[in-house]
Amino acid sequence: MARKALLMIALSLTLTTAVYGATKHEYLTGKLISVTADERLDEGTSFRWAIFRVQVGDLIYTARGGRIRLRSGDIGQGLVLGDAVQTAVDGEDLVLLKPDGRELKAKITKRERAQ
Repeated sequence: MARKALLMIALSLTLTTAVYGATKHEYLTGKLISVTADERLDEGTSFRWAIFRVQVGDLIYTARGGRIRLRSGDIGQGLVLGDAVQTAVDGEDLVLLKPDGRELKAKITKRERAQ
């Protein structure tokens, strides 16, 4: 019985560490340059993704966001072109902080120097 209790405590501590020990991003201020959609045909089915272009310092990131559903409304998810956005790079992902405080992850497809 004591062994079971110790196992439960160890499991709960592990889960707590996993939830609260999640990596926090260090955000930089960038500028949202554009939000467009890219459409691809795959085996007769058309899929659309949001494409974000964000300038952070002298780098411009182009990143593919989540799939856009038909009649989904605002593909920019509340982000306004030309506005400052809080941005972080997490490996191959560009993380944007939306106006509601939630994160939007997009896969980086291109990095280029601003001219």
